[in-house]
Amino acid sequence: MKTNYYLLNLLSLLKGEKQFQGWGRKRSGRFALWCHRHFGGTLTLKEDGFIRSIGLGTANAPSFSTVSDTVGIYYDATSPSTLENLLKQYDFQADTSLMRRAAYAIDLIREHHISKYNHAPDADRQFENRYNLDQNGQTNILIVAQTAEDASLKYGMADTFSTRQMIDDAQREYPKANIYVKIHPDVLSGKKKSDIAYADIPKACTIIDQNVNPIGLLKYFDAVYTKTSGMGMEALLLGKRVVCYGMPFYAGWGLTTDKLTVHRRNRMLTIEELFAAAYILYPEYHNPYTGEPSDIIDTIETIVKYRNLYRQNDGSLYFFGFSGWKRQYIASFFPSLQGNRIFFCSTLEDALSKGLKPDAKLYIWGKKHFPDVEAYAHKHHIPLVRVEDGFVRSVSLGSDLTKPYSLVADSRGIYFDPSGESDLEHILNTCTFSDTTIRRAQNLQHLLTEKRISKYNSHPDKKVHLEGRRPSQTVVLVPGQVEDDASIIYGADGMTNLALLKAARENAPDAFIVYKPHPDVLAGNRKGHIENQTALRYCNTVITDASLDSVLDVCDEVHTMTSLVGFEALIRHKKVYTYGLPFYAGWGLTTDAKHCTRRTRSLTLDELVAATLIYYPRYIDPHTDTLCEIELLLHSLDKEKSRYNTDRIYRFATDSRNVVSRKLQLLWRTVSGE
Repeated sequence: MKTNYYLLNLLSLLKGEKQFQGWGRKRSGRFALWCHRHFGGTLTLKEDGFIRSIGLGTANAPSFSTVSDTVGIYYDATSPSTLENLLKQYDFQADTSLMRRAAYAIDLIREHHISKYNHAPDADRQFENRYNLDQNGQTNILIVAQTAEDASLKYGMADTFSTRQMIDDAQREYPKANIYVKIHPDVLSGKKKSDIAYADIPKACTIIDQNVNPIGLLKYFDAVYTKTSGMGMEALLLGKRVVCYGMPFYAGWGLTTDKLTVHRRNRMLTIEELFAAAYILYPEYHNPYTGEPSDIIDTIETIVKYRNLYRQNDGSLYFFGFSGWKRQYIASFFPSLQGNRIFFCSTLEDALSKGLKPDAKLYIWGKKHFPDVEAYAHKHHIPLVRVEDGFVRSVSLGSDLTKPYSLVADSRGIYFDPSGESDLEHILNTCTFSDTTIRRAQNLQHLLTEKRISKYNSHPDKKVHLEGRRPSQTVVLVPGQVEDDASIIYGADGMTNLALLKAARENAPDAFIVYKPHPDVLAGNRKGHIENQTALRYCNTVITDASLDSVLDVCDEVHTMTSLVGFEALIRHKKVYTYGLPFYAGWGLTTDAKHCTRRTRSLTLDELVAATLIYYPRYIDPHTDTLCEIELLLHSLDKEKSRYNTDRIYRFATDSRNVVSRKLQLLWRTVSGE
């Protein structure tokens, strides 16, 4: 939601605060400046940072960074700014930590092609051929066209120069070079007009009118001519010669060839020092996927992660085995940068009739079998991706047809099938976890236990009393499972809940055993019910009306087949015994009845949590239906869980919706023949 600076400034004036804010040198910024000059007080001008977003700002892509300048604004060279003062005064050499971060961030930018906007594809062989860029060592010169009437042109003192003049100068200075003119992405998207008409560009020049990643493009060029474009700064990061026909923030410090002079800028800087001030000290970073304050390294890593994910979702996507109600939410988990088309299919023939081609992407729900689809994928070398619910799912039950807030999309197998490697197992076997990731994993564990969040969150928290338990008697929780669930079939050889109870009693003969049936079984939606009188032959009590956390509070151990409760128990520092082979077994954290020869690595709990909750799933924000990180989801789930368990009207509405959803699903299955 955009800030209404006019209203904000009027309210500040009425309150007598006189704290005026606006956006750069645009109308709201000029209004804030007028208020400041007439009424005094403070003035802060805002603008996008230099690493803004994945998509375009004009397309309302969520922003990662802004600047707040109390002196001026960075692109206005007619007066000082906070950034200019930093560049003039900061003791960079004394701040060795800052300079190390700057060098590391520059390396990441070069490696991952991070720009202000990050939606455009990289230049590939087809792009090279189209524009004749790979020309055996010939000199290539890039002229950067900008958007007409851009504020940076006026306030960057570039009004006296034209883009055509830059072209003419480049042709004179490099008479044997290939001259290219790059059109601004906002012009290509139709949002703005260019500062040069196509007819004014000499025929000898090559016009690059295809959207392409700026860093990937700049590697083909020896020199860049610009007025005030941010591409000039990016060219400096790549070691290119940059000629400036205005005074952008990076000009005047001895790194560029300048057509103008600003006498305030009288210091020689290195590219690392310029970068440290502009990209680290000056902006404020915010991660829109976590909803938390951020920094430049986290920003780059997050952009890389989600840009890759969006690109994976480009093209034609065919989904098999997705029931009618699942089809309503899948698109939220598969957004795309370049656009995609999603098709739901019941058979290979159905998919072929909808245009399936060998360049498509194929998705199957869980372990459902589609032999002809799998054969087609194998023949055409198409990766098969299996999709399942994630580990922090929702407030209500999945069997109630409640929309999930997390999914996993696994290109190797699926996490609950230990017969083959899954993406999760691969991460656990091979990943080196950074200190930052480990800290995130630790914070996640704290958040999960503090907010008392598990996979399903519909049962209220309550104090659990264990009648008949002797002092110091070990308490064992045995979580029931859905007996026809794929994790039991593939990970526990079809073991039953009753067999699990018997095994737990045999291995813990003196323990106080608590049996907690699976909520889907309790709801009557799935298989696995044990009569209480039967269960009580092997356990001491059956608990059905308390949250998982409430029961784990009073337990010392968990004995399970493959239940996620075992993973949740590890997070709560309980001993865990497994009788099947869940994803969290075999890493030295559990006592296991079965073993997997592929799992030979010992992991810490923090590493297990990082792989399972940070790297493997994808999450959506319940409020916006857009991708997010788990931290943002947990805060939303906590609010929804609290409301569900305290607001009777909300709970009734949710439960009623679930009843209707189940009936509609039964009707769908009848009509569609699923």
